[in-house]
Amino acid sequence: MLDARGALLFAACVGCSASPEPGYEGAGSVEIFSWWTSGGEADALEAIIDLHEERIPDSTVVNASVEFADKARDQLQRRMEAGAPPDLFQANIGADLFKWVLLNGTDDADARVEDLTDIARERGWLDAFDPDVLAAASFDGKLYGLPVNVHRINSLFYRRDLFETYELEPPQTLDELVELCERIRKSDELQAESPTGRMACLGLGNKWDWTLSMVTFEMIFLAVAGPEYYESFWLGEQSADDPQLEQALDYALQLYCGGDDTSDCKATTYFNRDFGDVDWDVGVGTLIEKSAMMAPMGDWTKGYLEAEGLDSDTEFGVVTFPGSGGTCVITADTFGLPIGAPNRAGAIALLETFASVEGQILFNRLKGSVTPRTDIAPTEFDDMTQSVLDDFATGTRVEALSGLLPGDVMSDLASELRASFEAGTIDIVRTYIRANYDSIPRDLR
Repeated sequence: MLDARGALLFAACVGCSASPEPGYEGAGSVEIFSWWTSGGEADALEAIIDLHEERIPDSTVVNASVEFADKARDQLQRRMEAGAPPDLFQANIGADLFKWVLLNGTDDADARVEDLTDIARERGWLDAFDPDVLAAASFDGKLYGLPVNVHRINSLFYRRDLFETYELEPPQTLDELVELCERIRKSDELQAESPTGRMACLGLGNKWDWTLSMVTFEMIFLAVAGPEYYESFWLGEQSADDPQLEQALDYALQLYCGGDDTSDCKATTYFNRDFGDVDWDVGVGTLIEKSAMMAPMGDWTKGYLEAEGLDSDTEFGVVTFPGSGGTCVITADTFGLPIGAPNRAGAIALLETFASVEGQILFNRLKGSVTPRTDIAPTEFDDMTQSVLDDFATGTRVEALSGLLPGDVMSDLASELRASFEAGTIDIVRTYIRANYDSIPRDLR
């Protein structure tokens, strides 16, 4: 039965059926391994667990989530190598998932995860799910992970109420973003709106380095170079010395340092001054406390802000990151079924719950993501999500770095970027990319 918290979350899916699919096995304990531990993402996972335990009598889901994606990946690696896999594990589409498929670096002969194609075909997923998203979770035509959502990475969240009060418009280009940041810094009225006495232009939490890398390489670089070049660059098909990269790094350093003066970037930054010491959720949390006007972050931010009590109709809004309109940098969370999973039947039953119409509506409402199912009416979601769904349907799609760039290639990219910007230069990270660019493998699929 649902506890009080579970009942509250389950109310997000009013009218959804909790009936199990006929002929289903799957009772017993199922262990799911992920990195969903905060805000809307944790709420979404707990809600889907509650739904599953309602659908499948005598089932129990063990939530083995580990805080921080990199830490979770390291733990999963150790468990898989020790022959003690969970029943299901989370991975992003593309390279992050294929790590467990291309064990020999060439093909899927030694894959450590099951081919889900027959399971997906029998249950109608191949027809119901977006074919591009399925393709990004497939190798050689075989589906190796069930996509449970789709996120747009290149998003810019903003305080809707403050923008309306001061008659501001969200920036549409990188130059407009820089101009707006300078205007915010020079406005005594806007600065006074912050309870800390300092209103940052951009809220960011870069304690683990990945957020600054995301803004630089998956937002700014995309805005400078365009989607085709962005994708081909991260597939290793361009040159590390091409000028588009330098231009993007210059823009990112300008935001990091709050202008062209790099002598004391932490004092003059357009970000919140503690951005190097806090995690992503604290960074976007500056919107909640009104100590930042905007926050560049993937749309899991929506779920987090709503879980913290902000209203998307009146208090915050979202636009595509400046300069990247018409393009969606996407990632999708998938769940893979390890070969040798202790409760294989239970794992498949939980995948069915994730894939179901009711599960998709419930999960994605809380997570802030959009559904990869194409047979769910957009009106099942709020206006903000409908807008992202429209962008996803009509825009150019490119994958995030986690899908394009294997984790063992340029694995120190984010930390080298941070070290470079802390030194007030782009030279360190430029040198690192030059030295490692030729290691990018071709033809992951």
